[in-house]
Parts: sequence; C-alpha cells; structure tokens
Amino acid sequence: MPDVKRKILWSVLVTGTALASLSATPVRADEPSPPSSSAPALATATPSVPASAEPSAELTARGEYIATAGDCVACHTAPGGKPFAGGLRITTPMGDVVSTNITPDPDHGIGKYTEEDFEKAVRHGLRRDGSRLYPAMPYVSYSGMTDDDVKAMYAWFMHGVKPVAVTPPVTELNFPANLRITMAVWNLVAGSVTPETGDSATYDKMRRGRYLANALAHCGTCHTPRNMMLSEKEDSFLAGAPLLGWYAPNITSSKTSGIGNWSEDNLVTYLKTGHVAGLSQAAGPMGEAVEHSTSHLTDDDLHALAAYILQVPAKEDEAEHGPREGFGQALDVPDIRSGELTRIDRLDEMSGPHIYDANCAACHGGNGAGTSDHYAPSLFHNSVVGSAHPDDLIMTVLNGVDRTAGGLHAYMPGFDHGSDVQRLSNTEVAALVNYVTATFGSGDHGVTADQVEKMRKQLPKTP
Repeated sequence: MPDVKRKILWSVLVTGTALASLSATPVRADEPSPPSSSAPALATATPSVPASAEPSAELTARGEYIATAGDCVACHTAPGGKPFAGGLRITTPMGDVVSTNITPDPDHGIGKYTEEDFEKAVRHGLRRDGSRLYPAMPYVSYSGMTDDDVKAMYAWFMHGVKPVAVTPPVTELNFPANLRITMAVWNLVAGSVTPETGDSATYDKMRRGRYLANALAHCGTCHTPRNMMLSEKEDSFLAGAPLLGWYAPNITSSKTSGIGNWSEDNLVTYLKTGHVAGLSQAAGPMGEAVEHSTSHLTDDDLHALAAYILQVPAKEDEAEHGPREGFGQALDVPDIRSGELTRIDRLDEMSGPHIYDANCAACHGGNGAGTSDHYAPSLFHNSVVGSAHPDDLIMTVLNGVDRTAGGLHAYMPGFDHGSDVQRLSNTEVAALVNYVTATFGSGDHGVTADQVEKMRKQLPKTP
C-alpha cells in the first residue's frame, strides 16, 4: 500500500478515535459477543430470539446457494480448517484481521444471532453486541442483497451448517484501529448499496447479472481500485487493483486493458472451470472463488454474470499496451541443456533460462507451449504472463496452483521457502519471472528481489 494511503487511513482512524473517546470503550477485536442483556441498545432495541422452527428444505437450499454465490467460505475458513469456523488471517497495514467462526455454535459462532442480528452483520457491518465489523467483510456489497436472500442465507447458516466449537484467535490491530468505532468514520466515506427488491430469482438476465456481480459475488471488492480513503472508486469499477500480493486484473470491456476480447462463453467457461486455453487460468484468490463459488452457479447465472461484466464501460490502464492474452509465441531456440546434473542442494543462484529449464520446462515445455491437453497452460497467449502487472506471476511461482473446478484438479507446486520441489530465492524468482515475461509475454518488467520479498510476506498464513 502506498505511503499516502497509509497516512490517510491513519488520519481516518485518528478521527474515529476522537469519536470513540466520547462514546465507547475499546474492546479487543473479535471477542465473543456478550449476552444480549449487556449489549448496547443498538443491538437490542427490537427484542428478537433465534428462530427455532425448522425452515423449509426449499428455503435452506436457496440459502446455501446464496452463501455459495457470496463465497462466504473463502474468508471464513482457514487453510486446513473446518468450513466456516474462521481463523483465516487477512493482512492489513494495521495488522492481521482474523476471520470469525460463523457456524451456528452458540458459544463460539453465531448460534445466538437472531435473523435481525444476522441482517445487521451482513448488510450493515454490525455485530450482535453492536460493535462494528472491519471492512475485510464485504458488507458494503452485501448491503445490496434482497431481504428474501438474507432470510434464506440465515436459515441455511442456522440449520444447514455444522456447528464447530472453535474460537479463532482474536484480531488485535494496532492503535487506533483496535477501536472498532473508528469504522463508523470509514462507513460514512464508503457508503452502501440500496438493497434490491423483489425475488432475485425472477430477475431478467442483465438485472440478475448486476445483482450477482455487485451484491453477492462482490466483484468490485477485489477488482475495483481504491481511493485515498480506501473506498472503491465508483468511476473505475472493475478497472483492476492490487490484492494481498496478487493483482485483480482489469475486467472491464476494454479490448486493450480488460477482457473486451472475451466472448460470453469464454467468461462462463473461466468462471466454471478456472481455465480457458489461450486466454487465462485462475490462481490465488480467484482460483478459490472459482473452486468454492462460481463453479457451483447455474449456467443461467453464469451467463447472466458474464453478460453483465462484459458490458461494464471500458477503463484503460496506461501500463497495458496490448491485449494481455495477445503476447508471445513458441520459443524456437537450441536446447540449452548440457547433460550436467544439478544437485538440489546446490547453493549458487541460477540465471532465468536455467531456472526455467530446471523447474518449468518439464510441464510448460522448453518452448513454453504447455501440454497438448492444456493441463499445463501455454505461457504465450496467456493473460497472466502478458500482463503489465507481474504480481500474479510472481505469486503463482511462490504459491503454486491448487484448484478443483469443473471436475478437474489443476495443480502446480509453489517454489517458496517451504516448497517440497525446489526452494527458489527472491533473486531467483525475480530472474525467472523476468525471463518468462520477456520470452513469452509483454517484456522484462525488471522485477527485483525486494519486490519478491514483499510479496512473499503476503502468502497465506494460519493462526
């Protein structure tokens, strides 16, 4: 995050601290909610109790589908953890926000939440005890959900999700971010979306696509750049933004900077499988979104979502000088291998071409064409390699790919310090990325070891 954004965020939080000193006592983030009798009036003004009646199977099924479209599991499940039990660490400049347990366990999760409590959390960022959620929870987008969809999702979480008796570590941010009242100031800047009305299942194609993109799938949360107050830039919707070391690319209708050259069927295939030969493949946060969310949507919803996204007004990126998927060609050079074996414990660093030959060529081919069945994708005509932003390629080298969607498990090992394959240094990762983009993509972007180190720190963490 640029220093100016960090300073602005601090100023917002300091302003919020002044408000907090007048009206609230600081609390440790993510502590279990106190009994309702001690909760602020905001949370108890309208007495209500958790629903005990068993909802209809139709309602819970709809709630499960809505929660899947909203990709709740992505943030509320730690690597290797139980679904919705929380524990995922989300890095911010003020410290790590740890996601909470949203299973219906009454003591560790949201089992004591009434439907009203649940609605306030989902659409307004307010916990049951009246304190404010951090915007790592995309409640600004969810504020556009219909009443019926919130009701259905509540029914499923309370009756269809298995309770997990685990309390994740508390979020302990630096002062003044540890005072949740400071989020009230940010909310004034970020605003909210007017909830949709009616039965969302009956919307026409374009309205349904807009609802999916803006509210449920919250595409803008990742793909829209932020202003100095860290709220989404309304005039740059889906124009691309950095995300936890990755780069959520421009997905507007721009034919140069976005996905304007993609067909509706291309985008549907990508959302369903995470891969389109000659265009792109999903990894990192998008790979998770495909695996846990979009690959489970109906074909009608996928087409509605794709149709809406493809008509979003084009936004240009000055760094992009041609369609990301249009760069490169198969490499036609002599085999550089000498026949000399390289020991895995060899300590001297290799050059980009030699790193590629030793670690990448076996799957992607010496010429970069990948495998004939596209399991290992081609590195040319590949939007990740052709992008002017090398972030995703760096993170893929470090983190690897592990995505199951459309009946296919796509896997590539990572090469970070914990790799079981080959542990590449920051200098080696930089050399490899520069070689790959120069040879098969949009050119040598001069990635440095320091850049790699900063991104390495963004790799997923567990409590």
